[in-house]
Amino acid sequence: MRTLALVIGNDKYSGKHKLENAINDAKAIAETFEKLGYEVIYLSDCNHEQFADTLYDFENKLEDFDTAIFYFAGHGFQVEEENYLASIDCNLDNINRFNVGSSCIKLVDILFIFKRVKTKANIVIIDACRKFLDRGTNTSFNTVTAPKGTIIAFSTSPGEGAKDKGMEGHSIYTGSLLKYIGRELLSVEALFKKVRNTVYNLTAGVQTTWEHTSLINDFYFNTGQMVHSVIVPYDESVVKDRNYVNKGDEADEIISNLQTSDWNKQNPAMDKLSVTPIQNLNKNQQFIIGRNILQASGYAHNATNFIEDLKNKLPKYNIGDENHLLNGMLFEIYFNSNGDFRRDNLKGNYIENIFSLRHLPQYKKSFDFINNALEPYKNELFYIPNTVDSIIDVDILATEKEVKSFMDNKVTYQIIESITISGKDITKTISSICQTGTNSKYIKKTISNLLLIPIDLLNINENIPILKLAFKENL
Repeated sequence: MRTLALVIGNDKYSGKHKLENAINDAKAIAETFEKLGYEVIYLSDCNHEQFADTLYDFENKLEDFDTAIFYFAGHGFQVEEENYLASIDCNLDNINRFNVGSSCIKLVDILFIFKRVKTKANIVIIDACRKFLDRGTNTSFNTVTAPKGTIIAFSTSPGEGAKDKGMEGHSIYTGSLLKYIGRELLSVEALFKKVRNTVYNLTAGVQTTWEHTSLINDFYFNTGQMVHSVIVPYDESVVKDRNYVNKGDEADEIISNLQTSDWNKQNPAMDKLSVTPIQNLNKNQQFIIGRNILQASGYAHNATNFIEDLKNKLPKYNIGDENHLLNGMLFEIYFNSNGDFRRDNLKGNYIENIFSLRHLPQYKKSFDFINNALEPYKNELFYIPNTVDSIIDVDILATEKEVKSFMDNKVTYQIIESITISGKDITKTISSICQTGTNSKYIKKTISNLLLIPIDLLNINENIPILKLAFKENL
């Protein structure tokens, strides 16, 4: 669905009412929406004239969109049962029904736009307090009714205040929202529930978020279209590297040749890379080169040699505590050429070589980088490479059975009943790739390769020695 988002952040209120993080909040939300592929109208420190003009443009543009989003960070309050969002020229020291009408947005006007345009889904997010002298007024917001197909999300419950700061340069609310908004296939209702739990926990129960919804259909901010995580500090063109454009310079020629499946081009490209000064490669070029070296390894021998000798090859690309080449390799393991998480198709070749670097201090920031990038997917992974190791236990339940072979000889097999890791049964997956007649050492290696877990971190617990395994369906 085509989505249009109007995002406003106001800091520059007069005197004691000035805020510190509303613009930071709005800017981060706008950038995230852009990465989600939404069209975004963004304003900061908006006066009452800009309010009026922008709402008019927003309403007219919505005719061509399926979904509307309105986000506001700043001061908000109620006057005579009407909810208002303040422009920076609103006289917050003397709020009354006469001056707010010309200097604020009425929340009901936003909702009226949605009713008139009849978009399929509408989302209103208000990071404005219900109590004044933080973000809000002495009077709480009036009860508001969401028109059909709309969810209205407030940073606080009626009568509460909300913090303008407290979470990495953002308000507690928007900081929490940013943690979840890019998570793939997380419904909007589930998202706001997660935000509510995080805000409640981080404020020790002082602040509780609140939503009113009349959504008819499911809505997901990210259905898989997000270009990349907001915490991946590289350009879209190298995160979504299938769209990388060769501009014709020295580095781009190396990249283009590595991207081919032709080792006759990949090997010379690696030779060229070895004599190219690092100052000739910007961080985005180093990142995509790292991705493509891993792609080429196993085919082009020069790329394979590089991966197999990382401890000697990588230091050349250290810039302070950053190594963008290694970041690219780690990213390629988990994310495809569209910047999407690979899920059941993780790239496990040479992980032992790459993960073995996790204990070296000079590469700590690279493993912090991949940990952050994988944060939205941590529940789908059994292991994320980190500088601190934990043993991962695998429990194998088996029974012994004598089976006649095709020559009428009797062979004793250990029939696998279950293979459990971190509380999840992976028997079915392992049975499809594990060879009959192998042992627990082979299972360990198979799990390591499949789930990208260093083999030395796997501990196999078995109720009987697995010397010659079989699965019921294979006998």
